[in-house]
Amino acid sequence: RNPCSLEISWLRFKKQGLRGCYIAFKLIMASVLLSDQGSSTTAVPTASGWLALLQEPDNTLQAHALNELLKCVDTQWPEVAEALPQMEELAEAGNNVAAAVASRVFFHLREEPQALRLALEAGEEHFDLHSKSPYVERLVAAAFDAYIAQRNNESSSEADIVLPDAPLEALVHRLLKHAVETGRAADALGIALEAQEVDLVTQILNEAPHLGPKALEAATTVVTHKSFRNQVLEVVAAGLKDTNPQLKVLVHQLLKQPTPVSKVLNGLLSSDNVDDKLLGLQLCFDLVDTGDQAFVKQVAEGLDVEHEQALRVLVGGFSSELALSLLHKHSNSDRLIMETLKKSLEERGSGGRNSILHNASVMTHSYLYAGTTNDSFLRDYLDWMKKASNWAKFSATASLGVVHAGHITEAKNLLEPYLPPEPSDDGSSTPVSATGGYAEGGSLYALGLIHGSHAGSSAIKRQECSELLRKHLRNSHANEVISHGAALGVGLTAMGCSDVTLVNELKELLYTDSAVAGEAAGMALGLVLVGSGAGNVTNSLESSTQEELNQVVTELKNYARETHHEKIIRGIAMGLALIQYGQEENADAVIEEMRSDRDPILRYGAQYALALAYCGTGSNKAIRILLHTAVSDVSDDVRMAAVIGLAFVLYKTPDRVPQLVKLLLESFNPHVRYASCMAVGISMAGTGDAESVALLEPMLDDMTDYVRQGALMGTAMIYMQQSDSARKIRSFRERLSNIIRDKHQSTLTKMGAILSKGIIDAGGRNCSLVMGGRFGFTKMSSAIGMALWLQHWHWFPMMHMFSLALTPTFTIGLNKDLKFPKSFEIQCNSKPSVFAYPKKLEEKKEEKKKRVETVTLSTTAKNKARLARKKAKEEGGESTKEMDIDESEKEKIEDEKEKGEKSEKEESMDIDGEGAEKLLPKKREPEPTSFRVKNPARITKAQSKVCAFDLEQRYRPIRPNEVPFGVVILTDSTPAEEDEDLGAVQAPSLEGECAPPKPFEWTPPPADETVETEATEEKDTKA
Repeated sequence: RNPCSLEISWLRFKKQGLRGCYIAFKLIMASVLLSDQGSSTTAVPTASGWLALLQEPDNTLQAHALNELLKCVDTQWPEVAEALPQMEELAEAGNNVAAAVASRVFFHLREEPQALRLALEAGEEHFDLHSKSPYVERLVAAAFDAYIAQRNNESSSEADIVLPDAPLEALVHRLLKHAVETGRAADALGIALEAQEVDLVTQILNEAPHLGPKALEAATTVVTHKSFRNQVLEVVAAGLKDTNPQLKVLVHQLLKQPTPVSKVLNGLLSSDNVDDKLLGLQLCFDLVDTGDQAFVKQVAEGLDVEHEQALRVLVGGFSSELALSLLHKHSNSDRLIMETLKKSLEERGSGGRNSILHNASVMTHSYLYAGTTNDSFLRDYLDWMKKASNWAKFSATASLGVVHAGHITEAKNLLEPYLPPEPSDDGSSTPVSATGGYAEGGSLYALGLIHGSHAGSSAIKRQECSELLRKHLRNSHANEVISHGAALGVGLTAMGCSDVTLVNELKELLYTDSAVAGEAAGMALGLVLVGSGAGNVTNSLESSTQEELNQVVTELKNYARETHHEKIIRGIAMGLALIQYGQEENADAVIEEMRSDRDPILRYGAQYALALAYCGTGSNKAIRILLHTAVSDVSDDVRMAAVIGLAFVLYKTPDRVPQLVKLLLESFNPHVRYASCMAVGISMAGTGDAESVALLEPMLDDMTDYVRQGALMGTAMIYMQQSDSARKIRSFRERLSNIIRDKHQSTLTKMGAILSKGIIDAGGRNCSLVMGGRFGFTKMSSAIGMALWLQHWHWFPMMHMFSLALTPTFTIGLNKDLKFPKSFEIQCNSKPSVFAYPKKLEEKKEEKKKRVETVTLSTTAKNKARLARKKAKEEGGESTKEMDIDESEKEKIEDEKEKGEKSEKEESMDIDGEGAEKLLPKKREPEPTSFRVKNPARITKAQSKVCAFDLEQRYRPIRPNEVPFGVVILTDSTPAEEDEDLGAVQAPSLEGECAPPKPFEWTPPPADETVETEATEEKDTKA
């Protein structure tokens, strides 16, 4: 009945004789059984016949049964599943058909790893990659997942399943090759990047070079391992052509290779094409925007001397002058904030004599006027400022450095009254006194803040200041206050230089075992070696200094375990954290060593080391460690640092931070609640996010005072540069004032409210906390400044580091001569009120109390008048006449008053015609939905998203597709026409000094006119 079975039986019979007859009989009976079941109307299809043949010892019968089962397994897999143990035995014995059947059964059982293992054992013959069946598609996805997990050394969901490496790799490579051939190279590139296979990435980019930009984007966003990322960037850099210089600069900047960057910039700046030169200048501003001073200096050293404008941008201080000029001219700071704050604190019982609140007020003043050079309030209230004593005096003097940040041309003149005498080079200067020196130490700290707050400040001026501070550092070991200020100043001016001599000088100060000076020395060492990775197996140090600096780091760790001063240990711990900035997995060994230490202060530093090493990466490993520490460590400070570290790791995806700390805000530990408030504030700074504010709102009424302090400062960060059009912002500002005036609030809560007033309006309302720059770079100065500012929990002078974290939010268009055309405008597609400055406070006028007149009865008035007339008659006739005249005049006056009142009533009743139009209230005109922003102007991060360039103007951006934020280099569409409406960037001068006049040509008048003027002058003198 089955011709195929009969044919098989006949062939078997001819070859094997009687045994062939037996086999043929079995096959015929199986075929008859299956055909009978198929022909019956009530029968259900079954694979029992083929499964029965599997029990036969003959291999031929088993092979035939397996081939038939492979055809029907997709429909009869529940029955076939009962024979899985036997099929796996056959597969292990090398039967590929049995492996293919078992693989399909496991696929239907939703066990993809097992199905994939057996499919790999079955081979290519039974696993057709070109078919689009669900089985193939699902196993292909499982193969990719398994391969990526194996390459990344990640544990699989089922640990007992071990897939063969060679077949799996061959399968994935075959799949990726097919994807590239069929035009899906982008998908293949994504798999290769996730699997971290450089060879595959190289092959794909060689066959599809147009994917270079996508590979660069994926390497900076998807790839989490620094070593593999650098390998991918090397491949991308090798495949880039000279037609895309911007991309080449970006790649080599990510690789920390200054020489190729200098080469590209030299080619652009030397080009005959004007647009290429302008693009070179734009790239110079982009380099400065990253805040990596050491890298920018190395790039500048490779530029040709003839490129003066580019050198001026990179190391000449032009970027700092630009920011300083804009903050000074466009400052919208409100002096009444400080006036009312001072009055509120001077009220009885409001904390006027509290040194903590006075110090917080001085710091609030420095935040309000940060970078604006406006210190008129302090000059007008010198007596109030002089109330500060000891370390408060140190902080008050150093606050001038925050106000004048970037004003390097006048730094010494400004601080001259406070600076200590400059030590001579031969060491013959007068010895430093061991006591006092608070103003002197604060002035040295201020010098460092002025020169180090802006990454774009002049390299030469910064070097001169660093040399001066180093002299004071060597000469002031006897006075810990001056040493403290000098060490911090040196660290700020020499940030990232990795100078061995300077490191040894700071190490000498550290070994004096002075608690205050040692803490500053530890942090200064971290600033000098920031981001170098000294002490790690892989670092970015030069080979000539690598061994010595690694030894210094080892000595620091040993000294931290030997000394008994907590301040020194904390300084070293933070110094080690700064060294690991941006090192990612290279810093894992040092971080793990610090995390496992018994000293809680070193564990505290480990959390900041982890946060800075993975800053902006969003690393799941770092987040997992920080969250584990936040709920498991026995030290409150360590748990606090771990929670705050989340804001650094996730600042590029800030929305994740409120979700992560939502439960931590309800923690029983007040340190964790405080840290959660600060983490939300740092990550969502300047966004005005309503959900984040709602999270922090219950914390404003927390039972612990410093939690309320953190909630106030966190909310102030969120509300930075937000207009007061929203009612919640206005009510929050009023709440701050009420807390300061409230006599029952604790000192720490008042301190938080005072600092919040400065944070919310920082930098003349033109600055915000922005840790990310263009193209995904992290601003080193901002991240480092924020990490150090958070140390004010332990040491108030760290409040000044807020100056480093602030970023001016402005947009300015510059032409080829680095002047700004005033006719250039930017279109903002939003209502003006959304991004307007908050309204300034209005001074309340004191109402004078009016004297209340006593009411007299009419009868008493008549009696008085009658007595007066009687008395006048007695005195004589003349007086009576006068009285009559007076009374008649009074009556006339009263009649006139009555007439006037009647006329006013008549006028008020008569409101017809033109009078009615004047008295009716005017209708409000609808607010425009868009407006034009002039050049230069403040444009916040949020506002830049709704702004666009108008390409119909004379001046157009060299990169028209960029977001209008920061410095924009403009190209002139009509260069032949002269433009007289150009503005030049000028640094502000000190108060009391006039700016020099603009250049002009003086032409002497003719001789006749001079004679006439002399004659007229003589006549005037005679007269």
